Amino acid sequence: MSQTVKKALSQKSRVIISCALFCAVFGALLIIATFFDLDISRFLTKGILAPGQYDTNNAFGAFFEIIGDSPVEIMLAFSIDILFVYAFRLLDKTKRIVLMTVAGAFSVAPGYVLSMIVFNRLKPHILFGMDVELTTGAYLHATYLFFGIVFAVLGILAVNNFSDKSLRVLVKFAVATIVFAAVSTIGINLGFKDAFGRLRFRAMNVKPDDETIGFPAFSRWYELKGHSVSDELMTSVFGHTDANKSFPSGHTGAAGTSYALIMLNSTLNPKKKSVRALFWIIPVVFTGIVALSRIMVGAHFMSDVLMGGTFSFVLMIISREIFVLKGANIKALFSKSN
Repeated sequence: MSQTVKKALSQKSRVIISCALFCAVFGALLIIATFFDLDISRFLTKGILAPGQYDTNNAFGAFFEIIGDSPVEIMLAFSIDILFVYAFRLLDKTKRIVLMTVAGAFSVAPGYVLSMIVFNRLKPHILFGMDVELTTGAYLHATYLFFGIVFAVLGILAVNNFSDKSLRVLVKFAVATIVFAAVSTIGINLGFKDAFGRLRFRAMNVKPDDETIGFPAFSRWYELKGHSVSDELMTSVFGHTDANKSFPSGHTGAAGTSYALIMLNSTLNPKKKSVRALFWIIPVVFTGIVALSRIMVGAHFMSDVLMGGTFSFVLMIISREIFVLKGANIKALFSKSN
């Protein structure tokens, strides 16, 4: 048997084992979540979310609510900066102008959005004693724009330190990350939440005995409830209309954008095993912590965060396979031995 066949078989075995292990772990967690969602939430919110309470000031939950979905903006910013520098240094005049114009136009957006999200979540805690005019209107958007520009410039300067050889490889990572992040964010927040219409634990906690919005209205993750609770009712009880957008967890899905580090690992292929391990450990731990924090504050159930994080992970694997690995694992999976 040739060395090529041995290598292909070895890779094929790794792919099969990885898929089987993933399915086993995900399946086990999903079974637990399906039957014990409500019990897990009651246990983890105990002492954090008092009966009748919707929002909590729990420091752990508040911190990860503020920064939990930041990987989306950070990874998009990094990817756009890669495209900008790549165009500036390695493309001919016409292509350079087009790509630099597009990348430059979008480079400010991630920092702008990130600063806006962070400020809006911090606002209830920092407005006391501040001039209201400085926290509204043109002043506020000018501040977002300033941070967006600073974020973009610093990112471009950092990416410019990469060699031309690395930039050529990183372009694949940048495209894969932009596709992965966009599909994950749009899919979770626009494609699933409204269709499932699942009430959040903290929403049911406000009026626990109510047939419409209390615990009697609890639904499993697989039940399509749609718009079963009117916006008017949610606004009157909770003050906003996101009380029935529990499934899947957008925060956990956004935190899962950090899985792009795994694609970066495959792209740069660092020599040290410890470095390669960190590219896996960091996103897994971060996404897991964000998931835990969302259950603790009653924003989501275990099945919500499990699906949100898994959706992002699967999309990352698909994007990596298409753009970075060029179908290497698929080819190995369907290879035949002589």
